Amino acid sequence: MEKKIKKIAVLTSGGDAPGMNAAIRAVVRTALHHGIEVIGIKRGYDGLLNADFIEMNALSVSEILHKGGTMLLTARCEEMKTKEGQKRCYEICNVLGIEVLVVIGGDGSYQGASELSELGVKVMCIPATIDLDLPCTDYTIGFDTAVTTAMDAIGKIRDTSSSHERCSIVEVMGRNAGHIALW
Repeated sequence: MEKKIKKIAVLTSGGDAPGMNAAIRAVVRTALHHGIEVIGIKRGYDGLLNADFIEMNALSVSEILHKGGTMLLTARCEEMKTKEGQKRCYEICNVLGIEVLVVIGGDGSYQGASELSELGVKVMCIPATIDLDLPCTDYTIGFDTAVTTAMDAIGKIRDTSSSHERCSIVEVMGRNAGHIALW
């Protein structure tokens, strides 16, 4: 008979992506429906290392779907790239009784999650990056919105450029992946 999970934590890490709030809300509401306690970790792995936690409930995730960014805030954490930082995160998860850590983010977030998994933390990852650069997934939270936003802006720039009989050069985000530009 499987042991029932009683407590999870959720964090967003790295760059934010449209849809992260929807993912947080889905995690929290699903967990609460199943009687699981949820801790929100603010500012990603940095928040885990610095005890920046909030108790999550249905009210804490209401009215967040229409908001951009992430209600849990986000940050990059250099300390998480070290063995010492990873070990501290593992120990903090154990002290808090976190049975599963839900990581919403991209490549760097997944690297941290992988290291924690190697140490014994049960991790669930939700791919959220506008870059669409994660292996083993066809689509990521935030990518479609990034493409749609770029296309809208390009359409408006094209109209202005035509009016002035000029050409414009548009650069889009995407780190080392050119998927937004290609799409």
